[in-house]
Amino acid sequence: MLNLFLHAETVGGGGFWHTVGSAALDGLKDGLWSIPVLFLAYLLMEALERSRRFNEGLLHGYSRKAGPALGGLLGIVPQCGISGAAATLFSTGSITVGTMLAVFFATSDEMLPIMLSSLSDGAGLGIKRIVLIVLTKAALGIALGYLADLLLRRFIRAEKDIHSFCEREHCACDDEEGSVFLSALKHTLKIAVMLILVNFALNLLFSFIGVEKLSGTILSRPVIGEALLALFGLVPNCSVSVVVTQTYLSGVIGVGGLFAALLSNAGIGLLVLVRTNKNQKENLIIIATLYLLSVLAGTVVGLFA
Repeated sequence: MLNLFLHAETVGGGGFWHTVGSAALDGLKDGLWSIPVLFLAYLLMEALERSRRFNEGLLHGYSRKAGPALGGLLGIVPQCGISGAAATLFSTGSITVGTMLAVFFATSDEMLPIMLSSLSDGAGLGIKRIVLIVLTKAALGIALGYLADLLLRRFIRAEKDIHSFCEREHCACDDEEGSVFLSALKHTLKIAVMLILVNFALNLLFSFIGVEKLSGTILSRPVIGEALLALFGLVPNCSVSVVVTQTYLSGVIGVGGLFAALLSNAGIGLLVLVRTNKNQKENLIIIATLYLLSVLAGTVVGLFA
C-alpha cells in the first residue's frame, strides 16, 4: 500500500488525494442513486407487513409461479438498486430465492448505458447486437431463476417472514400508521451508508490497480476465462459492470466472458443479501449457485455465439 501511495503522489502532484476524492465521489453517487429504489422496496415491505393475508397468500403463490419471469425482466433495467431491493424482499420471505437470483442474473447495471454510448463513436456493437445481448441476458435470468428455485428448495428455509425481519431490525413496524414511512427510511439509510462506504473502498482499489491490470490473455481462454470473470463479477460493486463492458468493447474478452461476469455481478445485491439475511450458510449456498450457473451459462454462450 505504501508503494501505491508513493506512486499516486508522484503522478501529477496531489494525484493520491485526487484519486481518493474521485473514489469517494463515485461511491457517494452509487449509494445515492440506489436510495429511491431501496426506499420503495422497504416501503412495500412495510405495507406487506400490515397486510399479512396479501403477503402470505397472493404474493407468495405468485412469486413461486411467475416471480423469476418478472425478476428477469425487471433486472434488465439499468439501475443498481433493483438487485438490492430484490435481496431485501427475499430476506423478508416476500419472494423466492429463484426470483431474487433471476434479478441478480439479469442485472447489468452500467452495461447498457456504456454500450449505447459507444454507438456515437462508430466503434460500438450496433443496436441490434446490443438488443440481442440484453434480451439474451434477460432470458438466461428467467431460466436460471426457475432452475435455482428447483435446486435450492431443500436448502432455503421457508419460514422467513416480514414480521420477524422487522423485529430483528427494530424498525417499530407495529407503531402508529404514519411510522411506515419512517421505518422504510430507517432501513434505506442503514443500507445506503453501508453501500457508500463499501463502494468507496472498492472504487479506490480499482483506481490503484488500473483496468489494464485486470486484462490478460488468460481471460480469453474457454472455461478458464469464464470462471475467472464470473469470480470477478461477484465483487459487489456497480463499477464491475463498467470494467467488464469496456474490456469486452476493447476486444480483450469474448462474449462468453462478458456473460459470465455480468450474470454473476449482482451489483449491490450481494451486499444487501448478506446484510439482511442472517443465515450465512444460506448466503454461501446462494452465492455458490450464482457463481456456478454464471460460469456454465457464460461457457455455453461462448461456445455457440
